[in-house]
Amino acid sequence: MKINPFSSKARYTAVMGILFGLSAALTAFESIFSVFLPVGMRIGLSNIAVLTTAVCVNLPSALIITVLKALFAAVTRGFTAGAMSLSGGLLAFAAAALLLKYTKASYVFIGCICALCHTTGQLCTSMLFTGSVYTLYYAPLLLMTAVLSGAFTGTVLGLVVPQAKRIISGKGNFD
Repeated sequence: MKINPFSSKARYTAVMGILFGLSAALTAFESIFSVFLPVGMRIGLSNIAVLTTAVCVNLPSALIITVLKALFAAVTRGFTAGAMSLSGGLLAFAAAALLLKYTKASYVFIGCICALCHTTGQLCTSMLFTGSVYTLYYAPLLLMTAVLSGAFTGTVLGLVVPQAKRIISGKGNFD
């Protein structure tokens, strides 16, 4: 599978720029809500952009957005945030890739599984950084929140994908 599914490099660059910009904007937007959540918890809105890329462009492009998202976290919030984003993002990407390729799972189910995988990756990274298994005491709360945020992400994805496919394919406009 080639990375650029479009006939034009410029179109691919534009679409990827918009999707990464959406990811960065959603990351910044969700920071507003993180002050109301327990320390380190985020709702994962930027994963909507990654999953939209996976469904509407292709999986290699979604992997690129995942890595860029982690780099953005590292630049804006520090190395630890970047490492947490990358570890969770890569595990969630792998789950999304398998589910999208081999199942007919709903977007809500995919969102929940990806959120659980993202949280699992972050918990493993946290244990590695702290050298302690005590971070697992936080796991029940994080996993419960992951299911809720994953369901939200999947619901939004179901609403966004039909329009995004039409616009990205060039068969629609922004009306």
